Amino acid sequence: MVTATSQTLRFPSVSASLFLSSKLPFSSAFSVSLRPRRRPLLLLVSAALDAKPIVLVAEKLGEAGLKLLKDFANVDCSYNLSPEELCTKISLCDALIVRSGTKVTREVFESSAGRLKVVGRAGIGIDNVDLAAAT
Repeated sequence: MVTATSQTLRFPSVSASLFLSSKLPFSSAFSVSLRPRRRPLLLLVSAALDAKPIVLVAEKLGEAGLKLLKDFANVDCSYNLSPEELCTKISLCDALIVRSGTKVTREVFESSAGRLKVVGRAGIGIDNVDLAAAT
């Protein structure tokens, strides 16, 4: 039996584990092969990953909202990011939640390399989101 905890897979029958980096773009399945040098043993593991999306919360939100969000996603609360820090972090995120203080520019969208799927704006207005770059 293979169990998935976050992104570490443990193989109890062979006393081994494998850490999977969140930087890799996982599809719905993956395969792992282990071949010891002196034994003709081949272990092939295929498992479906229901990985939670990674949501970057760039400005303070209410605790009740964060609690709900954490039930459905891996939440990274990183506040007061510089534009450069935001561009670096966004490449690892599927969604971004901002208020009025964070500018979501063309550079942010381009830095996501297509991974960013949703920008949520908590509050009124969307003047801090580059809509032309978002579409």
